[in-house]
Amino acid sequence: MRAIYKKEIKSYATSMSGPIAVAVMLLVVGYMFRYYNLSYGTASLVYTVFNSNLIFYIVVPVLTMRTFTDERRQKTDQLLLTAPVSLIDIVLGKYFALITVFAVPILVMCILPLILIPLGGGEMMGTAYLSILVFFAMGCAYLSCGMFISSLTDNLIISAIGGILFVFATMIIHNAYSMVSASNFASLIFFIVLAVLLGILVYVMTKFYWASLGVILVCALAAFAAFMVSPDWFGGKSEKILSIFDFFSHFESFAYGSFSIPDLLYFVSVSVAGVVLTIARIQKRRWS
Repeated sequence: MRAIYKKEIKSYATSMSGPIAVAVMLLVVGYMFRYYNLSYGTASLVYTVFNSNLIFYIVVPVLTMRTFTDERRQKTDQLLLTAPVSLIDIVLGKYFALITVFAVPILVMCILPLILIPLGGGEMMGTAYLSILVFFAMGCAYLSCGMFISSLTDNLIISAIGGILFVFATMIIHNAYSMVSASNFASLIFFIVLAVLLGILVYVMTKFYWASLGVILVCALAAFAAFMVSPDWFGGKSEKILSIFDFFSHFESFAYGSFSIPDLLYFVSVSVAGVVLTIARIQKRRWS
């Protein structure tokens, strides 16, 4: 794993992706810090951290789009998979390299609460560092999912667009509850769309058309049958499913100064899930 980690760190340091991601993060965080804290004299760093989540639209695709996509595009993935290194070490080495690059501007952010001490920020230092910790955890979760998206394709553009769309989806889900829960019929449509997305994922993972079509039909028909038997069963189910991908709500609780271990563990769980799915995807390609 150490060899893979060093290789990836060197790759980020010698290419444009690493410096661009770090520069964008520092630029956005610096602007938010100047706007909310220095211009208005706000002692709390929470607003700066909370509004800096826009950086994920750029940082996630820039850092993750080449993780496995570039290996497949340059036909070097076979050399990597046949190397005397376990698949887990390969994925973790790449993931830890992503986290290391992302941690560089996070360490710079840790200086900001010290700057706010003259403004009265000393009393809020604990909340400030807690918000930075959760911001880092959310970034790790995004990078893990972006790495998985990168393992699905050999096209850099598709990988980058997939990362952007994933960030966009997790950001707007917070405001989508009212639309899908407005009626039981709207929830049924949501479940049918979810069945189609699940089928597409099965096809991407297996390249087996009939398995994908079977998943779509079975899930869609099961949802329709459940709706015909008991329409009220759909009440609240869509919200529970959407909450699984609602990054914003789990981050928002910390922005309002409410410490929540479950919310922190949520981001850890997403990070682990992304790594596991990536390992499963690469393992499938190794034996195909």
